[in-house]
Amino acid sequence: MRLQEMLSSLDRVLRGDGLGGDRAPSGAVPARPRHLAAMALLLGGVYGFSLGAFGVFRGADQAWLQALVAALKVPALFVLTMVVTFPSLYVFATLRRLPMGLRATLKLLLTASVVHTAVLAGLAPVFAFFAASTDSYPFMLLLNVVFFVIGGLFGLGTLPRAAMLAMPTNVVAPRAEGGEPGSAPPRGQHPPENQAHRLLTTWSLVYGVVGAQMAWLLRPFVGKPDLDFRLFRPREDNVFVGIVRVLKDLFS
Repeated sequence: MRLQEMLSSLDRVLRGDGLGGDRAPSGAVPARPRHLAAMALLLGGVYGFSLGAFGVFRGADQAWLQALVAALKVPALFVLTMVVTFPSLYVFATLRRLPMGLRATLKLLLTASVVHTAVLAGLAPVFAFFAASTDSYPFMLLLNVVFFVIGGLFGLGTLPRAAMLAMPTNVVAPRAEGGEPGSAPPRGQHPPENQAHRLLTTWSLVYGVVGAQMAWLLRPFVGKPDLDFRLFRPREDNVFVGIVRVLKDLFS
């Protein structure tokens, strides 16, 4: 995939036109799944590399190695989270009878990942700036969490619209008895748009919790300058306990 083609695909995805489908704007060219995956991996690597800036500016031993490892860990985080959560998204969508096949569901998740990692890559210079201007390790950890949350909100926020683009235009609300196609559905039934929104809202909670815990298992990303380089930290507690502990360290 050429750089120009990748940038063009990224622009379409960020503008909401990259999923394709019958409802996509006229002339919009859908991004291919492998292109979406390549963009997510590259953008995640850019942000991951910036996480090593804290150690670099502190003159820590093997700081550049920490940066390279983080550049691999962030894409791995998204890949592993997708592997764990994709089956649940497909099953949820199938149970709700949403007209999206396996490929469309995969593209939906990849599109959200591209938006998420694009936001993170855009925030990478901001992280590097704070890494150069503060010595507080707990603050940098929380800043990383905040950036991931911001990116996740943007990424998951694209899912409802992307799902609508993926649905065929012939999918309309159920016909009321004696009514015309597209008329108001009977009481107790909901059009596919509402079903998709509710489904994706529920699934987003699953995705967020899995992603947070996966990041906890893959830590460290930032790396503490006064500790020796470690590829992984020992398994302990969970991400929520860890965040509370960091908050206590920040204000103690």
